[in-house]
Amino acid sequence: MNMTKNHPIETYYSRFKKNRAIIRNYHEGIYYCYLINNKGELLHKFEPDIWVNVIEDDNVIVASDSDFNGTALFDFNGKQLTNFVYKEIYGGVEEGFFEVRNLNNKAGQLSMQGVEIIPCIYEDSRYFHEGIASMKLNDKWGCVDCNNNTVIPFIYEDLGIGYDNKICAKKENKWGVIDKFNSKLIDFKFDDINLYINRDDGSFPTKINDKWGIIDIYGETIYDFIYDDCENLDEKGWFKFKKDDKWAIYSSEKNEFISDFIYEDVEYYSDGLCLVKLNGKSDYVDKFNVPISDFYYDSIKHFYSTNLIAIYKNGKCGLMNTNGKILIPPKYKDGIRIASENMLVMEDDNCTQYVMDIEENVVISKKEYQHFYGGYSCGYIVSRLDDGYYDKKGQILELKFNLKNDCL
Repeated sequence: MNMTKNHPIETYYSRFKKNRAIIRNYHEGIYYCYLINNKGELLHKFEPDIWVNVIEDDNVIVASDSDFNGTALFDFNGKQLTNFVYKEIYGGVEEGFFEVRNLNNKAGQLSMQGVEIIPCIYEDSRYFHEGIASMKLNDKWGCVDCNNNTVIPFIYEDLGIGYDNKICAKKENKWGVIDKFNSKLIDFKFDDINLYINRDDGSFPTKINDKWGIIDIYGETIYDFIYDDCENLDEKGWFKFKKDDKWAIYSSEKNEFISDFIYEDVEYYSDGLCLVKLNGKSDYVDKFNVPISDFYYDSIKHFYSTNLIAIYKNGKCGLMNTNGKILIPPKYKDGIRIASENMLVMEDDNCTQYVMDIEENVVISKKEYQHFYGGYSCGYIVSRLDDGYYDKKGQILELKFNLKNDCL
């Protein structure tokens, strides 16, 4: 922590996204925020007391005003696109639009250029997909297009998100399926329907009388209603079903169970792998239900969007890839906290962290109280000790401007 005029300066460094990052100083009750690139160059200095929340993946920035009452949208160069008139601007833009809520808590849709294409007059909303968005008005759900024309009347108790011209709809407390023209595709007779109906899926879970079954896209039953529970594993048509206190994995793309009901737990499906537990041991299985390590390790952890998996055996930690190749045998007492861009954040029993590469070269040495914000992104990792950004050689990114000038 830096000291200026006998008052501390608190500095926060965001992770890089698309070679952009936010540095935020807090001094004497005022926020100073800066947009930089991965060369350490200043791209934009925001007005004092604009609190930049996050850089979205879609080349926009969300920021709040000094009282944290309003939120606004900025472009990737710091240009303000809207006034601070929104309570929330939700990330994860779909088809070029953000879900937003204004200061009166009314929902609408905002373009990436800052244009409110769907006015904030609705009680709730869901993101655009295939040219329409589900919106709630006067306690009923319907759908609008990007010009706010009603394409499905506001007559439903709930609506899902449209995929492949199929939308889950609820009427008179029962679920069915309609198309984008409000024509009924599947009768309203189900107690629940899983809301993810993806374009490549030929089937999906439904519920009747407290039991789950599976129907095809025409409403015909292909697996009877005998299952005790059903949950999503991802948004691409993978589910887990429970029967007699055991779980199995189902692929709606294949229209079949890829495993028997043998698992004590199934947690999620990501990057082609599903985490399962069998006889007290955890492992990842692929889409053919083949385990990566044959349930050999005491504990195992896959790092999202990588091919790296931490493995633990007899209290020691190592590393393998998603093909089952051992990269580092279990020999470290310290655990692998984060893996990204082939760099490993290690953590000891005192929760102190350091960094090494997958060739086991230590690039950032252990220091007392040292922690990192996530893993590497765009070639840099953020230190929580106000050191700033480290590259993969352990060198600190030199800023091409004086970060403390506004606090002097």
